[in-house]
Amino acid sequence: MKITEILRFLDEKQIPYVFRGKAESEVARFSSLTRYKPGTFTWVKKQENIPDGFNCAAVALAFVSEGVTGAFPNVIETSQSKRAFFSVMEHFYGETESRPAIGQFTYLSPQVKLGKNVRIGHNCTLDGDITIGDDTVIWNGVTIVNRVTIGQRCEIQSACVIGHDGFGYTEDEAHNKTMVRHFGGVTIGDEVYLAMNTVVERGVIDDTEIKRGTKIDCLSLIGHNSVIGEKSALVGGTVLYGSCHLGENSYIAGALLRNQCTVGDNAFVGLGAVVVKDVPADTTVIGNPAKPYSKKEV
Repeated sequence: MKITEILRFLDEKQIPYVFRGKAESEVARFSSLTRYKPGTFTWVKKQENIPDGFNCAAVALAFVSEGVTGAFPNVIETSQSKRAFFSVMEHFYGETESRPAIGQFTYLSPQVKLGKNVRIGHNCTLDGDITIGDDTVIWNGVTIVNRVTIGQRCEIQSACVIGHDGFGYTEDEAHNKTMVRHFGGVTIGDEVYLAMNTVVERGVIDDTEIKRGTKIDCLSLIGHNSVIGEKSALVGGTVLYGSCHLGENSYIAGALLRNQCTVGDNAFVGLGAVVVKDVPADTTVIGNPAKPYSKKEV
């Protein structure tokens, strides 16, 4: 195809860019920069990603971040280079999957309500008052129980568990423990992504909530009563120990949050941090225990 088709697509997606080169040039498929294949388009995130001795002039088309330089004959420079590159890949070369609407050995209880074009994989259990929105995809071996609402265009990957009671108990004077029965549910907004082996516990009284556009990586635990704001990102292994509240566009890098902690809008919790106190909005915290981070002057 010609580069003009790619530029037209970027315009439709309203991705800002500057193009330099010959728009009538032909490109075919894509490849990585480290294993570049002639005639393809590729992505350069940072200047230092260009290998020593690499012949930039041989690249048919490069998507580059702002400030990246090189003797590329055709270049699309954009502040959203990652989004632009992968959007073009998916739009022009994404393969449509052929999967049944309901996989083998999957159980749906009579209360389950499915929207249009919902796909559910093999060996799943949906048992309870469960509503799934239009165009949502549920992969294999997923368990959803009790009262759960999942929005439109979500993706729930294999082996996720949603809706079981969380870990809460009472005890008497002899420390005999009795688990607290949960009566809440789980509410998941539109365009939410849950990666493999993620667990979302139901609320004790009110619902556990994951709001629109949030993406959660594999092996994460969302404890009961937690509320995650819109467009947040939780990297693999993140643990929210119940009743945590995350603001909009919060970023949690595989950290652990003590129960009842609050993380403000646009806050960043660093890799492996242990959060025991509230994190204000627009703040970066790191370490154990997590503390605000600021670059020291050299």
